[in-house]
Amino acid sequence: MDSADDLAAEPAESLWAEEVAALTGWSGDRRLIKWASAERELGLRLPQDYKLLGETFGAGTFDDNLDFCVPGSHRLALELIRADRTEFAGAIPSGQSAVKLLQWATTSAGHSFCWLVKDSDPEYWPIFARSDKWEPWERFDCSAGEFIHRMLSDPQHPYSLAKYFETHWFAPAGEVEPAEEAFWDEYYPRW
Repeated sequence: MDSADDLAAEPAESLWAEEVAALTGWSGDRRLIKWASAERELGLRLPQDYKLLGETFGAGTFDDNLDFCVPGSHRLALELIRADRTEFAGAIPSGQSAVKLLQWATTSAGHSFCWLVKDSDPEYWPIFARSDKWEPWERFDCSAGEFIHRMLSDPQHPYSLAKYFETHWFAPAGEVEPAEEAFWDEYYPRW
């Protein structure tokens, strides 16, 4: 039997994955992801909202631009990275000089979307984003699902895709990777 503490530790189910699926017209099958082994390998628990996104979409690309990373993906896997405190403008995390980030999405233009892994409860991890490795990190206090939804629906969002596309779509990594390889082979043939 679960204790009251165990039950209280489970966050309420997020509807952001459903909202993003509706916005993109996505109706794919639920993905089976080995969360326990991924969390053991990372040494971290992952946010529930992110897990729901991962199970809804799997690894892949929104609008041929935003690459969503999921454990077990060949090319789009989560990545732990370290940053120096001097790379943060405004909301600088306190503590050690090195800051641990977990990258959960990127773009081909060099944008990085990460959680600041500073709290033992992943439901409180803020998102930090930046345009490229020379820009300071910018803080967003929301879940990954809300962040993606806002990118797709809000033309004023700093990383908006809504200002470029009227409709949105999602392509699973299994469909994207062969198309990317064909592109590179056609335009940059290997000798």
